[in-house]
Amino acid sequence: MKRHLSLLLGFVVAWLGLPQPGGAQGTIAYYQPQTPIVMFTRWFGEYYPLDIDGDNSTDLTFAYSFQFLGVRSEGVNRLLIRPSPPPNVGGPIAVLPPGFPIGDSSESDVLRWYAGTELSPFQTLVHCVDSGCGGAFRGQHAYMGVEFERAGATHYGWVLLNVASDYPAGQIEAWAWETRAGVPILAGSVPEPSTWALLVGGGVLMVWFRRKRNERMG
Repeated sequence: MKRHLSLLLGFVVAWLGLPQPGGAQGTIAYYQPQTPIVMFTRWFGEYYPLDIDGDNSTDLTFAYSFQFLGVRSEGVNRLLIRPSPPPNVGGPIAVLPPGFPIGDSSESDVLRWYAGTELSPFQTLVHCVDSGCGGAFRGQHAYMGVEFERAGATHYGWVLLNVASDYPAGQIEAWAWETRAGVPILAGSVPEPSTWALLVGGGVLMVWFRRKRNERMG
């Protein structure tokens, strides 16, 4: 019995410990809706507010219409963008691969944290005109980086987006944030698998013990 128990526990831990796209961090808050949040309309603008940390305050607002899909940061929050060349203001949302470090040091020669302006609050994910669609996120299934304020402290997070290539539409698939203030997060990082193993593994073992007890009782 002990051997069977060890094998079962090993299987649970191994299954839950499979590597995630961006790795795992122990202080991550992660959320994945049961179905992706679809952003699509054939008409004029609609909006979707996103509360990343669940404090009943909107951190990001997505906007979509028959021509445009974009996002703005609320308040002092900022988004990681690829700045457009002067005299343009702002730029498209940066497409981040799994494992990209999102934090204070994310800025580089090609990336900037940006809060938007009153004249240009929304940053582009995809934009379509008669001649076709453009935008850095066009046809991408990737992460965007977010810097937001919670209780007066700065936190970092990611949002996983799946954006169409031939229409200004997309969907939000998941998001996560680092609960420690000022600490970077890797794009795609989720809670440590060991945490899931403890939570789910205990439930699996209870079912196994119950089944064995019922077999002995006939």
